[in-house]
Amino acid sequence: MKKILLVLAVLLTLGMVHGQTLVYYWNFNTGTPGQDQTWAQPIASTIGDGELTYSFTEAFSFTGTTINGIDGEVNGGSFAPRGGNESENNGEYFTLSFSTVGYDNIILSYPTRRTSTGFLTQTFEYSVNGQDWITKETVSLDGWENNWVAGQMIEVNFSGIAGVADNPNFAIRVVLDGASTAAGNNRIDNIRITAASQGAAAMPVFDPPAGVYSSAIDVSIATATDGAEIRYTTDGSVPSTSSALYSGPINLSANTTLKARAFADGYEPSEVATAAYYFPIVVQDIAELRQQTEGTGAVYMIAGEVVLTFKQSFRNQKWVQDASGGLVIDDTEGNITTLYQIGDGITGLAGTISRYANLLQFAPMSDPGAPSSTGNDVVPIDLNIAAVNANPERYQSRLVRLGNVHFVGASGNFETGTNYTLADASGEIVMRTLFFGADYIDTEIPAGDFSLVGLVGQFNQTAQFTPRSLADWGNVPNDDNVINPVQTQILGNYPNPFNPSTTIEFNLAKADNAEIVIYNIKGQAIRHLRINDAKAGINRVTWDGCDDNGNLQASGAYLFRLRSGRFTSTRKMIMMK
Repeated sequence: MKKILLVLAVLLTLGMVHGQTLVYYWNFNTGTPGQDQTWAQPIASTIGDGELTYSFTEAFSFTGTTINGIDGEVNGGSFAPRGGNESENNGEYFTLSFSTVGYDNIILSYPTRRTSTGFLTQTFEYSVNGQDWITKETVSLDGWENNWVAGQMIEVNFSGIAGVADNPNFAIRVVLDGASTAAGNNRIDNIRITAASQGAAAMPVFDPPAGVYSSAIDVSIATATDGAEIRYTTDGSVPSTSSALYSGPINLSANTTLKARAFADGYEPSEVATAAYYFPIVVQDIAELRQQTEGTGAVYMIAGEVVLTFKQSFRNQKWVQDASGGLVIDDTEGNITTLYQIGDGITGLAGTISRYANLLQFAPMSDPGAPSSTGNDVVPIDLNIAAVNANPERYQSRLVRLGNVHFVGASGNFETGTNYTLADASGEIVMRTLFFGADYIDTEIPAGDFSLVGLVGQFNQTAQFTPRSLADWGNVPNDDNVINPVQTQILGNYPNPFNPSTTIEFNLAKADNAEIVIYNIKGQAIRHLRINDAKAGINRVTWDGCDDNGNLQASGAYLFRLRSGRFTSTRKMIMMK
């Protein structure tokens, strides 16, 4: 058997992985409670007649995800138990009650995320009589992101456990523990219960499994049902009793999707097993990849290492680059499950390429696995606007720094999904606020000249430029002896997001009294930080996350406003527990 380079993280759909039927499903999009309100219970399943009940004192709803969702799923609500007063909800649980009559091979799955002070473990128990509970396993969420990520998936398999199958009183209980604050929480969405019909032959399994391979392989197929024959296809059709009969290993050397089904006397036909095998065209770097013909369905593998420069949960998108070029990864299927961080090196990316409005996009077919390096510092390319406009294809998805730029005709605060005009002495370019979670959204559009780092995009024939965060703004570079007089301005806050304190930094053109006022998302002033006789130049003040009465505030978005003389300016920050 040949060595597997990469194993597919998500094989088309969950149903194809397990050959299962979706029997019960909760998407938390109906009856969603209002802000800071708890779910009414029981929560009926969206599919099937299951129920979810819970013992938490607080179970809120935040924006959900489409991960693990059915076709057409939307980012609706979610189920989000919180730590509660003095973390009273540690050790509390939610229960899924449903019948398994006519079914076996019961599998539970759902995506989850945790805030930094949320529950650290989820323990799975089950009951076959509705009274006594047996512990199945515990999953640690240590290191899991406060974000919907395809790799943060819970899957618990109850197959083969006595009493689980064909049981009208089966139930699963999930016990949460390890929250350290009242607002700390786990968020759960799109709970699936899948099963196989009883009396059916065992679904076939493939060896080696589906994945991306460097050379030809021999695939064996087997079933656990004695005396069963296996029928298979390679053209995407569902196997029948007239399909090819499996008699020995199948040699594969080109992209192939195998489907197999077991048939045996006295049994119903098995569920259909599906496995996709890919044999990529190897390219050495991003530049060579960009020279290939897109939209053909061909699978390519980048042999060299690329470095992650940005990521967002929307479409599981990631931006990577190497010395030769840049690339945006559009992972709508969630096939990359490793939780990469900015600066991580990734080796072995395999997938297909296509274009959207002239922007080259890469759809991964597999998970490359652990980072091949960490902590890489990608230095932006210093360019003027004319150079980017002259050849946006060359700089697509790469980090670029524009020096001595300013906004034209823009005022107020930044809004998401909006085009702004940036200009320098060489020309103008569209700055597109593409990233939904960027920390500069709802902050004041700066005046004057500055330098700006961002990712180059393209929409049809128009070059676009998108900064990733407030950290991408900088002073005018002084290569040309540009004099930068000290201006009164907010420099930002760090860290951001924070828990529970953050340092706010600002410049004053001259010594003066200053005040930082903190506002909640409702626009209510909750904290006043006064700095008498603040000095000219950089000043810093720390907010401890409390209001003027010493009450620690909840997680969420806050605004802070600098007032000094006639100057006022506002920025946004995020408290995340």
